[in-house]
Amino acid sequence: MEHINKKYYDGFEGEPEIQIIYRKGDDSQILVMWEGYFDQIMRLINPDESGWTGLSYYYNMYLGWYEESPWKIEDLQMALKQFESINSQKLCSEAKEILVSICDMINEAISNNYELFIARE
Repeated sequence: MEHINKKYYDGFEGEPEIQIIYRKGDDSQILVMWEGYFDQIMRLINPDESGWTGLSYYYNMYLGWYEESPWKIEDLQMALKQFESINSQKLCSEAKEILVSICDMINEAISNNYELFIARE
């Protein structure tokens, strides 16, 4: 069964979109958002002492979901750590809600052994 939440893309039709896809077998949940919200979130992930790592590496180097869509997030623990490190007070209200949803999806994927993908449309 597939459940699609397009709340954060409504009104942005025709603009680039990002999808976070939580999947195991035929079960999937898809969070669709305007790319601008996702960019706002990703820009708040800071490099660590060795530079860009994890999702922020792929985002800043235009790799991953920019080249291959959907793109599987291999290290869910690191992705969760990066998203949890974000100061949500610097986000608009929609991006704050999206950040919470992304963290929830990653936690569920870890707990239930599901796969998580990012797609850029």
